[in-house]
Amino acid sequence: MTVDLALPGCRSLKARRSVLESLKARLRRDLNLSVSEVEPRNVHDRARLGIAAVVDGRAQGDAQYERILALLERERGAVLIDEEKEYW
Repeated sequence: MTVDLALPGCRSLKARRSVLESLKARLRRDLNLSVSEVEPRNVHDRARLGIAAVVDGRAQGDAQYERILALLERERGAVLIDEEKEYW
């Protein structure tokens, strides 16, 4: 899954990093996901994260997908702009 985020309060790369590190840690801790920033890395108010999980089937994947979206909706420092999921 990839998610595109707006980071409206970030005026510097340091502020951006703080928001993203907190969000990535929460996704890893609460949902047991692999998370990495994929691009763009030098823009203060935007980010794209790659998120991966190993699941038993599509139903479990869809449930995990909904939990990810719910967590992102509650995030104060980031606004979900777009998301894309794919199964392998």
